[in-house]
Amino acid sequence: MPTGALPLMEAANGTETVLKQGFVNTILRTSALADMIPWMTINSDSIKHREEVDLPNPAFRKVNATYSKTWGRDTEYYWGVTILGGEVQIDNFLINVMGNVVNQKANQYGKWAKAMALTLDKQHVDGTGTADDYKGFNQIATDGRAREYVAGANGAAATVDMLDEVMDLQRGVFDGQFWAMNRTMRRRINKLGRDTSLGYPLIDVGTDRFGRQITSFGGVPIAIVDDDRTGSLILDFDETQGTSSVTTSIYLVSTGDMGVTGLLGGGGYFEVRDFGEQQASPTHLGRVEMYPGLAVFNPYSMVRFKGITNA
Repeated sequence: MPTGALPLMEAANGTETVLKQGFVNTILRTSALADMIPWMTINSDSIKHREEVDLPNPAFRKVNATYSKTWGRDTEYYWGVTILGGEVQIDNFLINVMGNVVNQKANQYGKWAKAMALTLDKQHVDGTGTADDYKGFNQIATDGRAREYVAGANGAAATVDMLDEVMDLQRGVFDGQFWAMNRTMRRRINKLGRDTSLGYPLIDVGTDRFGRQITSFGGVPIAIVDDDRTGSLILDFDETQGTSSVTTSIYLVSTGDMGVTGLLGGGGYFEVRDFGEQQASPTHLGRVEMYPGLAVFNPYSMVRFKGITNA
């Protein structure tokens, strides 16, 4: 059974070693999505939830009359986890020539943590569930498990009115909420907020728990989705909407046990192991591994705002 939605540092079971704590902390500093989305630990490879489809039909009746029988219906949905990780190898040459073992291991594990964070960002947005990965925002919306709002039949610039309509598509009680977009769209929305005079500010600037500047629109913080592990922009202007092939999407995500949550299988399995120097090869070996996934428990907890042009 799930234990509830927790920050990744708490959900990653047994963050008792300095190496593991530093690894997870680097992920959170690198990935705004991994930081803003809570994580639910499950003891198996999948979780089932029931979702309301129809409600019963209350009716008025006359004296001595009877009621027609009606009932509500639920549908079952399953969300699974996959395996993400790799082996950390450090050649003895680097340790003996370039620096001591502690510094070299810190450098390599730091690179692995950054790569894992960027991979999680990529999967949270573009995962298809068909390549040993899990379904991300895009595929979930395509499957009808999220609401969609289209800027224009052939693409169009975002407006304040559109953003208000996107926010109105969400329904429910959630633990948190954020926008996910690229840096260009963050600048566009900042400009919209500055240029629009409604008698109250639409833009607010604060800091996150790492002390970094974070912008909010309409009271909802903006998570910047940057490059993936290969340096390619994850939410680029490369999506097709009608006759335009240069549009992008923005996601409005509401999180928690009744919204969008990350999943960690194996009861929160997240291993960062250092096996030390190997007898079979002149290297020091380590391994990092986790069982991540993504679940959407309410189709009104995420909205994909698509077809947005860079104008």
